[in-house]
Order: sequence, then C-alpha cells, then structure tokens
Amino acid sequence: MDKYTLYVDESETFSQLDKSRRYFIMSGVIIQDNEYDDIDKKLKQIKVDMWKNDEAEQYILHEKDITAAQRRNPDIPEHYKIFKSKRNTISLYNKLSVIFKKSNITTLGVCLDKKQLTTDYGADHINNQFTIAIQLLIEHYCMFLIENNAIGSICYESMQPCQNIAIQQRIFELKALGTMYYSPNTIQQHIKEIVFIPKASNYTGLQLADFVPNTLGRYVANFRPKNVNFSSNVRRTLYKANCNKRKFGFKLLS
Repeated sequence: MDKYTLYVDESETFSQLDKSRRYFIMSGVIIQDNEYDDIDKKLKQIKVDMWKNDEAEQYILHEKDITAAQRRNPDIPEHYKIFKSKRNTISLYNKLSVIFKKSNITTLGVCLDKKQLTTDYGADHINNQFTIAIQLLIEHYCMFLIENNAIGSICYESMQPCQNIAIQQRIFELKALGTMYYSPNTIQQHIKEIVFIPKASNYTGLQLADFVPNTLGRYVANFRPKNVNFSSNVRRTLYKANCNKRKFGFKLLS
C-alpha cells in the first residue's frame, strides 16, 4: 500500500463584514511519502533563490513572520527582514504557488464559524473547536486513503507537552471509537500514527501546511488573498474525491 502523511496546522480569522464572527481553520497538506524528497528539494531551492546565501536552506518559513515583516515589526528574525520588500513577498508566494501547482499535493481543510455554532449549540454545551474540527479532518483524510488504497500518518508541529498529549489523546479516541461515518476498524486500518515534530526540525511538509489555514480562512471571510495566485492554487488542490465535489476538501461548519 502507498504511504502518505498529512501535515496539519491551524489558524483563526474574523469576517470582513462582521468582526465578531470568528473562524477557526484546521487544515493540512497530504504528501505521498515517496514524493516528499522531491518537494523538499523544491522548497530548499526557493529559499536559496530568495536569500542567496549558504545558510538559506536552514531558514524556516513561517507565514506570521512574513506578515510581521510587512508590518515592520522589529522583533522578527534578521533573515525575515527581506520581506519588508513587497516584491520579495510576492516572489515568495508565487514560488510557493508553483509547488502547489506542479507537485502532487492534496489539501484538506475544516472551517468552524465559531459565533454561529456557539449560538446554535450553546457556549456551555458545545465541544471545543479542536475536537469538532479534527474529527471531520480525520474522516476526509481516511476517505482519501481508502480511495488511494493507502495508509497514512499525521504530522503536527510540536507544541507544549500538555497540548501534544491532548491532540494525541483525541486521535487515539477516534481510532478506538470511530467517527460519525467510519468504524474504528476502518480508521485503524488506514491511519497509523501521529508524530510531533519541533519547528526547529525544518520540515518542509509543516512549512507548506503553515501557509494553508490562513489562505482558506481569508477566502471564507471575504478578505482579499495575500497572493491571488497562491490562493487559487491552494484551493485547486482541495480534495475532491470520486464524486468530484469540493466539500470533501474544505468543509465550512456554521
């Protein structure tokens, strides 16, 4: 069976029309394990092209730091100061866009309209946002793996130990109990492990995933994308499944 890894990240944003309406986005990029090295080389080449020095491959791309540089935040790492230049920022997003366009990457996403869900179910009763989002993300990842006769792992950027444990526990529960649509046996057959990787490990999959949730969130919230080309190519890679419906790639819960 082919092997894949889902690299996951999260973000929050608010509606352009109503700032009290906040969205929680959990999303990820699926990369076949035997194609990872090729995508890793492409991202390293982008870094070399951007910084043009021997240390460039070790720099870790993080969308928040790029945004901070554009806002002239003085607390960013020195090498991020090149993104004070609008031209450099556009160049980076365009280069990342090519990776999504030309590589075999599949994107998954779940967006929660927090205000609407809280109104409908009650603040004292509704499950936490992670619990809701991860179940749907796991279901759609499992659907992807079944369709491709594959098994897969999940990769998260390592956080505080208590946060890692909470995430791991929730995924173990889904494997033990199943989801709304998939039995425990199906989940266990196709989803094998979850790993937590420190940011300093410079994982290409996690760096690509870092740019996805805010891109999808801005699309839902009717904000102008940071880069039209990049946003278009990310949405083009959303998982469509056999039925060719985008709802399996990106689901808005409201």
